[in-house]
Amino acid sequence: MVPETEIEHQQERPSFEDLHLGEFKKNNPQCKFSIQEEQLLIDRPWDTEDVRFVFDIKDVDIIDDINNIAFRHKFDAIFHLDDGCVEFLFGFFSPNEEPFQSYIDRKFRFNFEGTAYECSYEKSTDRLFTLAKGFRRLPSDSGIIVAPQLLAFRDVQRLEELPSAAERYFKNKEPRSFILRCDRAPLSFDIASVARHLNLLMLYYDRRSPQIVIRSSESDAHYERTRPCRYINGEFPQAFSIAPVDDFILQLIEVARDSNPRFAFIYYYQVFEYAGFYYVDEKAKRELRRYLRDPAMIDCSEDRLSELFSVLTEITHNDEIRMRKVIEDYCDPRALWKDITHDKEFFCTPTLFEGGFELPPCIAQDTTIDTWCTMWMPKLFDQLTKIRNCLVHARERRQSRVILPTRANNYLIERYLHVIARLAEQIAFRTA
Repeated sequence: MVPETEIEHQQERPSFEDLHLGEFKKNNPQCKFSIQEEQLLIDRPWDTEDVRFVFDIKDVDIIDDINNIAFRHKFDAIFHLDDGCVEFLFGFFSPNEEPFQSYIDRKFRFNFEGTAYECSYEKSTDRLFTLAKGFRRLPSDSGIIVAPQLLAFRDVQRLEELPSAAERYFKNKEPRSFILRCDRAPLSFDIASVARHLNLLMLYYDRRSPQIVIRSSESDAHYERTRPCRYINGEFPQAFSIAPVDDFILQLIEVARDSNPRFAFIYYYQVFEYAGFYYVDEKAKRELRRYLRDPAMIDCSEDRLSELFSVLTEITHNDEIRMRKVIEDYCDPRALWKDITHDKEFFCTPTLFEGGFELPPCIAQDTTIDTWCTMWMPKLFDQLTKIRNCLVHARERRQSRVILPTRANNYLIERYLHVIARLAEQIAFRTA
C-alpha cells in the first residue's frame, strides 16, 4: 500500500500546464490539456471539439510561443499578446490575380471610439506556421468547423508527404493574414464590435473585400430542436389528386423551404397576404349575385340599397380581415392541432425572444382538440402576425421590444415554422 502522505504529495504535484503553460492557461481557460508519449495535446483552443494542437513537450520555443497567444471562439484568429496584434487567418493567394492583387498588400487606418487601428494584409507570422504544424482536425457533431485555413498552412510545410497536386496548388502563391494593431492590449477591447464595424466599412468601399468571420458565441447543440410532425393523416396516402396551384404561391412555399427561419417565416406569411388580396368572401359573392338578379332591384328602395351597401362593404374588407377569412375558410384546425401537440410543451409556455419581444402561450396544458377548434382563430393568426411584424419592421408596431437577428431567435422561429407552413400549404391546396 502507498502511504497516505505520499498520496497527498502526488495529488499536490503540479501538472505540466501549470508548470510550463501558466500564462497560456490563464488566457485560454477553455482549453483542455493532456500528455501522450512525450507530446502535449491541447484540445478546444477555439472552444469547439474539432481542433487539436499536438506539440513536442521538449520544444522550448513552442512552449514560449504558446504562452504568448490567446484564442477566442468568435474568430479564426490568433491574439498575439506580446506583439499587441490580432492575426485573422486568411490563406494563400496569387499576388498577380484579381481580386487578390487589389488587397493582398492593402494597408489602412481605422479610427473607432477614440482608438486608431492599423489594418493590413501581411505575410502570415512564423507563429501561425508553428501552430499549423501541430494542427489536427478531429471529428465533431457540432456542425461548426473552426480555422479551416490551418489545413493549408500545415500542408505547405509537408509537401514532400503529399501528392504532386498539392505542390501545384501552392506554386506562386503567398501566405497572407489580416493583421489588426493598436496601442491597447488585444484582449482589453471589444474585438467583436471593432470587427463588425470593419466589415461594414470594408465592404462598403470594396464589394469584393474579404470579411472577418464572426461566429455566434453559442453552438447549435445549445438549442433544442424538434422534428416536425411526420404524417398529417397517420400514414402516407395511397392516392391523391390536386388542381394546379397558383404559381406564385407555389414559388413562395418552395423558396421558404430552402430559406433560413427568418426568411422562411416571411415567405410563408406572404402566402396569407397574396391569397387574402385576391380573396372575396363566398357568402358576399352569393349575396351580391342574388341582389343583382332580383328583378325588383331597379326599384332602388332604401332598405334594398342599405343591404347592398352592406354586402359591398364586406367585399372591401381590409387586408388583415381578408387574411383571417382566407385562413378560417381554407385551413383545418384539427390538422394544425397535430403540429401544435407534437411540440406541446413549447406552445404551452411563453416565448421570450432575444431583444425582449415575448409571446404568451398559444395553448394551455389542458387544452383539448375541441377547445382548440373553437379558439384557434384569431389567436394563432395574431401570434404569427406579431412575429411577422417584428421580422419585417424590426419593431412590432404595438410593442417597444424586438426580435434580434440572433441564432437563438432563429431556433425559436423555427418552432413556429411547422405551423405556419401547414397553414400556407392548406391555402395552396384549397385555393387551387
